[in-house]
Amino acid sequence: MTHVCSGGFTGTVLTLRAPAQTRPLRLQHSTTECRYRGQGTDRSKVPEYKRHTSDTGSPEVQIAQLSARVIQLTGHLQTHKKDFASRRGLLAALSTRKSLMQYLLKKDRPAYERIIRELEIRPLKVQAGRNVIIKLQEGQSLEPERVHQTDATPESS
Repeated sequence: MTHVCSGGFTGTVLTLRAPAQTRPLRLQHSTTECRYRGQGTDRSKVPEYKRHTSDTGSPEVQIAQLSARVIQLTGHLQTHKKDFASRRGLLAALSTRKSLMQYLLKKDRPAYERIIRELEIRPLKVQAGRNVIIKLQEGQSLEPERVHQTDATPESS
């Protein structure tokens, strides 16, 4: 069918289809399902390190919470080997825990020894100063062992 417009254009008439039924937009995953909410984390050892009932900020409590998270993430990564986002979270938790352990080692050595013994955490390899290595054996307290100096300092004569 040919149609002539008032402007002199001739052509076929286009018919418009009815709009398709639109569904309301729905996200594949809601944000609450994607984010970690503490499922599967065993925090039963955390209350032992609290200094008072509402203590959440002391280094001992934070180390215990991070250790629980590390254990949970390690188990998750054993089944989901290619989950690189969780691997990054694990590395971040380990880094934070290491910093807290270094702080605790400097400020309160008996608390540090207690925490690594009870939570079964490997002791720090290098203390705050250079060339100091810790060796821990069963039943011994931590005693630093001085290692040879790597930076040669001239001796005054």
